[in-house]
Formats: sequence, C-alpha cells, structure tokens
Amino acid sequence: MIKNLTLNKTPIRTSNNYGINDIKLDFDFNELEYNNNIEVETNENEKIDINIDEECNNSFDSKIGLSFEKYYKLKIIVKENQVLETPIYIKNILKNNSMFVGEVEIVFEKNSNAKFIFQNMCYGENSKTFNYIKQINHLKENSKASITYCNLINDLSENFIAIENDIEKKVDFEYNLIDLGGKTKISNYYTNLFGEESKNCFNNIYIGKEKDIIDMNYHVEIKGKKSVCNINAQGAITGEARKNFKGTIDFIEGASNAIGEENENCVILSDKANSKSLPMLLCHEENVQGAHGVSSGKIDEDKLFYLMSKGLSKKDAEKLIIKANFNNIIKNIKDDELQNKVIEIIEKMI
Repeated sequence: MIKNLTLNKTPIRTSNNYGINDIKLDFDFNELEYNNNIEVETNENEKIDINIDEECNNSFDSKIGLSFEKYYKLKIIVKENQVLETPIYIKNILKNNSMFVGEVEIVFEKNSNAKFIFQNMCYGENSKTFNYIKQINHLKENSKASITYCNLINDLSENFIAIENDIEKKVDFEYNLIDLGGKTKISNYYTNLFGEESKNCFNNIYIGKEKDIIDMNYHVEIKGKKSVCNINAQGAITGEARKNFKGTIDFIEGASNAIGEENENCVILSDKANSKSLPMLLCHEENVQGAHGVSSGKIDEDKLFYLMSKGLSKKDAEKLIIKANFNNIIKNIKDDELQNKVIEIIEKMI
C-alpha cells in the first residue's frame, strides 16, 4: 500500500488554501498483475514502422509523478511525406485484476498526415484494473495529426494518461481526450509549442459520478511566433464526485503574434459534487493574445424551462443540454461507430 502520494503538481503554485496545487492519493497494487494486451490495427496497404518492446526494466515516470520500475513500450513512426487515409487503432483491453504501464511514442515526420484512435477498455463490469499510459508525440515540420484517446474502462478501475508533445514549424495538431471510465481519472497534458506558425488544439470531455476523482493538469508553453493553442474542456459531475481542472498557457519570450485560449465548462448535477478550477495565463512577450474562461454550476433554469415546455422531462432536458456541450468534441472522433458508442455511454452516465 502506497499512501498519501502527491501527484499532478501545477507548474505554478498557488495558495494551498485552494487545495488544487496537486492531488494526494493512496494506491494498492499488490493484487494486480502486469498485463500487456495492447494491439495496433492498421490498413495493410498503408505501411508504417511499429516497434514493440515487451518489457522495459529501466524506470518509468511522467509529469503526473507516479513512477514504476518496469513498463511496456510501443514506438510508431509515420514516415516523411506519408499520408495515411485510414485511422490507426491502438487498443488496450485489460484483464481482471491486472495493470498496464506503458509508453507510446509516435513520430510524425516532415509533411506527414495521420490519425490515431486509442481505446482503453477492460473485460467485464466487475474487473478491477489500473491503466497508466505515457504518450509522447513528436511532430516534425509541416506535419498534420489527429489523436483521439477514449478511456472506456469500468467503474472499479483507475486510469492515468500523461501526454507530452514537441511541435515544430507549421504543424497542425489536434488531440481529443474522451475521459469517461474509471473511479479515478488523472490526466496530464504538456505541449512544447516551439515551432512558428503551428497550431495545437486540445479537447477534453470528462464525466464524474458517485465518488469519482478527476484531476486534470494541462500546460502549454508557446514559444513559436504566430502559433496558436486552444484548450477546451467540457464536463459534468454528479453524486459526490470531485473534480480539479488546472490549465496553464505560458507565452514564452519570442512568441510574438501568438494566440492562446482556454475554456472549461463543468455542469454540476448534484449538491454534493465538488468542482475546482484554476485557469492561468503567463506572459513573457508583449505582442500576444490570451484568454481564459471557466463556467461551473448547475444547468441554466431558463434552458431547462424552455426544453421542458416542449414536452421533455427534466432528466431528458438535462441530458440534451450536456450532450450539446459535448457534441463539438465528439464529432472530432474519426470513427462513426466509436462516436455512437461514446454517445451511448454518456447517456447512461448522466
């Protein structure tokens, strides 16, 4: 048993009274066995370089701050000038009483274009699992990429996802984190946006219920001229769930004419649910545009009244409003079947 471990620390500390600088958790891995069921599905006509190390024995760590002595490693290279029409699927299905700790590294070479879809699941509704993935993405000059990560594990499990991006010149990169499954959801997103005229959009959907714990720590450093970043988080919590959102956009000296925006919207469906948000803009360059916004509270009564006047029940009206908040992110999933599955899960959860 590991007790009171401090994780997911903010890059800039604020007053401890807010209780949002980090999160303290207990872990018990004694009953869990290491398991590697990760699979990569590609179009056989579109060749890419894939290398899987069954087990690495050097230390594993991430910006979340949780370390392990061994892990699995997967590396994928999208070659220079390569354009992949079909999404690449990476699936990880965990067995009961198992844990997966792994690093996934993706290199997008110059002028490449590819889409990836991660699905994280486990066998059975009563399976107890722990999933911890560190994802490293290298985006070379003029590459274009879309990555969607769907956390669909069950209510007894825990999911940790740490994402690190290095972005060069004239890159267009979209990342969609659909973080639905698990009683504990810890996510960390870091981007080193050093290339000029590049764009990084990060979209996040989260739902918390019962006594779920959600802790999000998102940090983008903008260093390239005329670059753009956008952080968009949409969520809903009910029951006794507690959620922390920490978003930081840092304009580094030299990032002239750069634009950075972040927005988080959390719908609170229970008086016992707890939502905390800490959006931060840091600026070391004069000629930039930065904006942030946070909305946290119950659904607008006027919206509810209007929909209920059209014949909807209160519950159905709430579902419709929440799904509308999520819709612009869900439609970014490059797979119609998975889109429908995510919508179905969201409807059950809320």
